[in-house]
Amino acid sequence: MRNLLFVLLACAAAGIAGAVLAHEGATGIVRERMDAMSAMKDAMTAVGRMLKGESPFDAVVVGEAAETIIEQGERIAARFPDNQESRQHPSEAREAIWAEFDRFEALAGDTVEAAIALSSAAADKDRTAIADAFATLGKTCSACHEDYRKPE
Repeated sequence: MRNLLFVLLACAAAGIAGAVLAHEGATGIVRERMDAMSAMKDAMTAVGRMLKGESPFDAVVVGEAAETIIEQGERIAARFPDNQESRQHPSEAREAIWAEFDRFEALAGDTVEAAIALSSAAADKDRTAIADAFATLGKTCSACHEDYRKPE
């Protein structure tokens, strides 16, 4: 479990610099989805830091982070319309999103479900359940990024 948390946090930290550069020049729907993904990444980072003991544990903050991910996750698929604007540079989206949209949409749903589980664990203030839900949520993010996000 600790190794998974370390890997998730390392990936998030490495992505910060790349995300800042990638957002440069983005407009329209591409910018909107990059901002949404950044909000989800920030939420994941906040929870991960708590679970690693790098910041004080606060179940309320975990719940707020989960709600951010739920809110943004519910709109992921809508932020990838099948049009030219959606594919414009500097989009990090792979063409496979539109070729396999049903699968992409299902993975987005998995992320929302995992974030709902995290929210529930936070409401119960159950640190073990929070850690488990966070690990599951991280796996859903990674599953989508592996196939549908261009390498940084």
